[in-house]
Amino acid sequence: MLTSKDYLKILEKWVTPSKKYLYTPPDRKDLLCYGTGYDSWGVQTQQKAFSTFAVLATDPNISEKNTGVTSDELLNYALKLLRFNLESHKTGSYHCLNGTKWGTTWISALGIERMMHGINAIWENLKAEDISNIQKVMIAESDNLLETEITAGKTTNNRPESNIWNGSLLYRTSLMFPNAKRCNQYIEQGTRFLVNGISIESDATSKEKVGNKNISDLYVGDNFFDTFALNHHGYLNVGYMYICLSNIAIIYFEYRLRNLPVPDVLMRHILELWELVKLCTFPDGRICRIGGDTRIRYSYCQDYALPVWLMMYDFYGDSDCLSFEKKWLDTVKKEVDYNKDGSFLSARCSDLEKLTPLYFTRLETDRAATLAMATYWRRLLKIPFYDKPSKLADSYTTKTWYNNYHGVCLSRGKNRISSWCWVSAEPPQGLCLPTQRSDMAEWRYNCSGQLIGQGRINRQTRVFNKDYIFEGGFTTIGKTEVSSLGFFEGQSDEVIGYNHIVFTTLPDDTTTIVIQKCVSSPRRIYLNELKGFFYNMPNDIFNGSTRSYKFRQGEIKKQGGDKGKEEIVSLNSSWLNVDDSLGFVGVYGADTFSICRPSKRQAGLLLSQYEKKSISTGLWIDEICFPYKKGPFSVDANSILFDICCIILAGVDSKKTSDYSKTRKASRVNLKEEEVRAIIVESSNKKEYIQIVNFGAESILLEIPLKDCKKCLNVFDKNEIKVKENILTTNIGANEVQLFEIGVSSVNTDQNV
Repeated sequence: MLTSKDYLKILEKWVTPSKKYLYTPPDRKDLLCYGTGYDSWGVQTQQKAFSTFAVLATDPNISEKNTGVTSDELLNYALKLLRFNLESHKTGSYHCLNGTKWGTTWISALGIERMMHGINAIWENLKAEDISNIQKVMIAESDNLLETEITAGKTTNNRPESNIWNGSLLYRTSLMFPNAKRCNQYIEQGTRFLVNGISIESDATSKEKVGNKNISDLYVGDNFFDTFALNHHGYLNVGYMYICLSNIAIIYFEYRLRNLPVPDVLMRHILELWELVKLCTFPDGRICRIGGDTRIRYSYCQDYALPVWLMMYDFYGDSDCLSFEKKWLDTVKKEVDYNKDGSFLSARCSDLEKLTPLYFTRLETDRAATLAMATYWRRLLKIPFYDKPSKLADSYTTKTWYNNYHGVCLSRGKNRISSWCWVSAEPPQGLCLPTQRSDMAEWRYNCSGQLIGQGRINRQTRVFNKDYIFEGGFTTIGKTEVSSLGFFEGQSDEVIGYNHIVFTTLPDDTTTIVIQKCVSSPRRIYLNELKGFFYNMPNDIFNGSTRSYKFRQGEIKKQGGDKGKEEIVSLNSSWLNVDDSLGFVGVYGADTFSICRPSKRQAGLLLSQYEKKSISTGLWIDEICFPYKKGPFSVDANSILFDICCIILAGVDSKKTSDYSKTRKASRVNLKEEEVRAIIVESSNKKEYIQIVNFGAESILLEIPLKDCKKCLNVFDKNEIKVKENILTTNIGANEVQLFEIGVSSVNTDQNV
């Protein structure tokens, strides 16, 4: 089990690079700021830096040799940073360095909550004036929240995280200053905020009591779906599910430090949400963001998973959290060592640091503050506070989950994680990889194909989707409109194509089928690039910046990250395996896989294609395409741009991938109907499936010959389908997909029918 010393070793290294961002205002030598000193996120950055210095200054195991400064100097930093924060508040005598004062906004409680472990750490070192100023800030913020309207909504006015941190601050003020005039009102309003944090539709009629009131009396709206999916920032946002839990964890540990019982209202729906969030967590602790991310990978939301794991282990005894905690700290260490300067993100975010010191320091202090939380809590508390066996451990190993609004499907097994999401950060996006290989996870447009027109922004918008969920897997079919936007002078935005996609995860914990048909718009267009299939393969710090690609002709190793080289690698092979653990087999539609390699790290902040050429935004990604075509080139109206099928084999080495391709364990059935695709696939458990797709606008009656077969099983509804005289007869609707388990192992795929 980790101790506070394990965290301390990393934070000590951070002191040296952080000092370059410390600044003393010329007119207030008694104050100190970190970063820009500006309002809003600049304030939050200041607060998190303060809390880190405060925890370090009061740790008995701190080493001057490792930090380069004494404990007294660290304490001096902490006190001055705190005083700058208090004085620049609306109740203070100074201002932020952009000339404004901060406070009494929808987000100001968040930064206060995230620095409270620092205030606790140096409480004995504070002067009476400091405590008085803290009280002024807390009372002003709490009084403002008494007048704040509470809102909530699944798809609009979504406010789960802010309702939680606002409710937490009101509860905290009542703990710290129980003699405050409006203390009882703080508890009442805080309860209303918390009830409307992790809130679901059934809360509207719940008779569960909080004090003398029913939950239904306090309910304003449901922020989460009944499946506990969260539509935050306009997409399925697993990261913010963690953020909600993290704010509960922060106030939870305040009660633990005070040896007080945790209010029941604070813990409502935590276990239900945790069950889903844990399902979306890799064994090494990294978040499996099945709905994607528009920000720097493995930073903000990932950092705040740490206090959640500590809470879930401490209160519920979920021992899997110990592994998450340890392996995530190992990942942090790996990046710190890679950076060589003690910072957390300086290598992969070097361009970001130059472009916006405000945002860079914000990210640095997110990690610093959460590591400081763990340092402080593990130093002062026995975690867990009771040794009670839990049924929660290993509960995430095998499960299928679905949410209709986002069109999100997830199948998690011991060997494979596979998912698809239509309402995602960079839609649509799929995922299929070995459960143990979080370093292979990236979501932007993954498995959806990509067209790059000549506009500055290129994106896909969902037209429709239909989803089928079954035990051990799922199928989803949909269509997107592909647009190119933001042209240079004289050209308007345009639709450049329509993408039909089918993504099927078979119930064998290994195999996934990807079918794509992309057609250009009803007008002549120009394209800069065409990327069929489009599987993102991260190749950066977390995998040692080297990927091994094996294919028909042999093996190549490609370096990414700081040593990455822009190039297009055509493999002249219809199969490909990465690191002897993830296989790809092209079934039809192209002759070879290609690897498209960028000029700089391109997966991070959501930017246009032109901005990405000059700004490194997070992680280097090799793009596996089937097919790939470089432009610019023109395309006639209604042209088929790619029409392909690929098989993804999770947890499979290069030999098995090669054998799968050579023995044609996945084959196309040639049909006369232009809009129908049918494919026969053998799964890893030796079962055969036939998948049929109708991309057309009308229902079609099909007759498909199957050798020596008398029956098939409809995978979606488990009904047996009789096969007469070896002919499978089925009526398939417009934009529909069907999946059958074939009753025998021998299937005729060569005959044109």
